[in-house]
Amino acid sequence: MDSVREKAVSIFRELAGDRADRLTKSTFEIRRPLIEALAKGHYAAEARDIAFHMTDWNSDAAFIAAVLLFPERFTSEEIQSGIESFLIHAPNHVAAAAKLHRFPIQDIFDVGALNGETNEGENDLSKSE
Repeated sequence: MDSVREKAVSIFRELAGDRADRLTKSTFEIRRPLIEALAKGHYAAEARDIAFHMTDWNSDAAFIAAVLLFPERFTSEEIQSGIESFLIHAPNHVAAAAKLHRFPIQDIFDVGALNGETNEGENDLSKSE
């Protein structure tokens, strides 16, 4: 997965120069503007936690944006790897941030997203019926 992240960041480096390095880190310096903005409506610890959960998956977000902007620069394997990495890492962070921000976590698509089970094998296209 590191090569996919590196490719995504290199695309953003072309667009944003050294600022693209912010997509590979989740430091206090990067989170500070979010913390300051959130502090107006949250306790300090909540603001820090929401900011953490919204920035810890920044390289995954960079991949999604990069593949949407420049899909031709990624192989099918890289796209699959990047999507898997995003799905492993980002959803729980987003759910935690939403909960801390007092937004309900719901399964609005009715796919069993909150039951903790996987649909292992259900969508395996390599199996013939």
